[in-house]
Amino acid sequence: MEERVRGLSSTTLLPAHPDADFDRFARLGTLALGTPVALVSMVSRDGQVFPGAVGLPEPWQTRRQTPLTHSLCQHVVTSGKVFAVEDARLDPLTADSLAIPDLGVVAYAGAPLRLPDPRTGLADPTSPVVGVLCAIDGAPRRWTAEQIEVLEDLAAACSAELGLRVLEERNRLLLNLADALVGARTVAEVSATVANVTRSWLGGAWSGLLLPEAGNRRLRFADLTTLPPGTGAGWEHIDLDAPVPAACAARERRPLLFADVGQLRAAFPDVEAQAALPVFAASAYLPLLVQDRLIGVLCLVWDSERLTLADEADVWSALARFTAQALDRATLDAERRSRAEVLQRSLLPRLPASTGELAVRGRYVPASREEEIGGDWYDVVVGPTGDTTLVLGDVTGHDMVAAATMGQVRGLLRAFVWDREGTPPELVSRLDRGMSGLGVDGLATLVLARVEASGAGYRLRWTNAGHPPPVLLHPDGTTELLHRPADLLVGLLPEVERHEHVVDVPRGATLLLYSDGLIEHRGHSLTGGIERVRSSLTRHVGAGLDVLLDELLAELVGTRGEDDCALLAVRFP
Repeated sequence: MEERVRGLSSTTLLPAHPDADFDRFARLGTLALGTPVALVSMVSRDGQVFPGAVGLPEPWQTRRQTPLTHSLCQHVVTSGKVFAVEDARLDPLTADSLAIPDLGVVAYAGAPLRLPDPRTGLADPTSPVVGVLCAIDGAPRRWTAEQIEVLEDLAAACSAELGLRVLEERNRLLLNLADALVGARTVAEVSATVANVTRSWLGGAWSGLLLPEAGNRRLRFADLTTLPPGTGAGWEHIDLDAPVPAACAARERRPLLFADVGQLRAAFPDVEAQAALPVFAASAYLPLLVQDRLIGVLCLVWDSERLTLADEADVWSALARFTAQALDRATLDAERRSRAEVLQRSLLPRLPASTGELAVRGRYVPASREEEIGGDWYDVVVGPTGDTTLVLGDVTGHDMVAAATMGQVRGLLRAFVWDREGTPPELVSRLDRGMSGLGVDGLATLVLARVEASGAGYRLRWTNAGHPPPVLLHPDGTTELLHRPADLLVGLLPEVERHEHVVDVPRGATLLLYSDGLIEHRGHSLTGGIERVRSSLTRHVGAGLDVLLDELLAELVGTRGEDDCALLAVRFP
């Protein structure tokens, strides 16, 4: 008995529920062979289930399952061929089966069900048996050769139906998989999507992405937190010449499929010399290729045997292809984003920790969209006379051109501020003329403000070129929106009338300059965005500048906003 059980799978292809299609095959079986009972049965180590059943006594007809002690179908599964007995009570192999007293089984004939090849529609006689079509009589009977042939013909038709069912499920799986991976924009999202597919649609316990590194001489897991319980530390990195399946799949550019852990150990007897294996049964190792370039290996693990693993090669091929394409997109996007962010951040200034008595802090958060790097910038310039000028601007556009234009605009304005004294409107007017005369083609919004000492506090003079209004946080937690009529954007005309605005600032106050990425969010108004900024500032009135800006960004933007975002905060002691 124990030997027979070891030859059975730990799962069945279909559950213990009535299935109209397979009930129909059971009825055809009773009619064709003249028996009172016929079953479409699937057997595992835990028992047998009947997706199709006609004529079983209760409660078995309703339960649609029995333990192995009641199964004659297991002999078809373990032998892989037709099994028939005239009187189960007299056959030494079946005489002790509880199917005889409980189910009324005396005469039995069963034929194996195998999944056909989806390309040819034919079942390979060496493929695993996934089910049994059987006929049962409550009295002894001799099975004729013609009856066995009819049983085998019905089993072939039932196998074809089962194959169509599996093929439809595979096609649905692949469509869902393709849709899911289209939205994966980062390596982490690709890994998470595949993990979800593995659990939800493939019945797997775990999946992991291995990426090449160190000159393509070893592999590393994209996310170590996804490693299954019991995984040894030696699996965090895998040398490409290691005697393990993932490395072999990468070296040989071919998938490796193991229906159970015994097959894996037979193929790789030294696998556990690398590190202790986690507890699992079936596993698959799929090389991820873009043309002939290896970009990773996908590992899939099940906690039960999967006897049909090799028959599902088309699923694994498509899964590997879709994953490779998504991973390649995510990797290229990450590289492009990294280059863009390096350019963007290289154009931002290194702010002084303080300018005289003032404390200043800046933040920049790139957009969530990979192709957008933006033209937002901030700047603080301490002139030769000690005056501090604050700038926060946004060049229109979201590409490399916008970033390059931002660098030119920022450089011009920085030079004008340093070169000679002037009011904020005068400085921005010089920028208008400079952009026109030097052929700097671009538009930008900005706020330029100059801080002056004034009695017991400070005075802020500023001009606004079409930019969101600054916010002043008072020491008592109230906020003041420095909303004044804004002038035209810079870069539109060489001669524009610009206006100066003035406000007295008490000691202990904080000034916030920001770009529209902080307040513009899909589904929310700009007014609502500004109010959220004011509420957040009030909540964090006593915090240091770094904490204040971090909390503000966390609440309103997150790690990646819909648009890039620049912030500049000034604390007046």
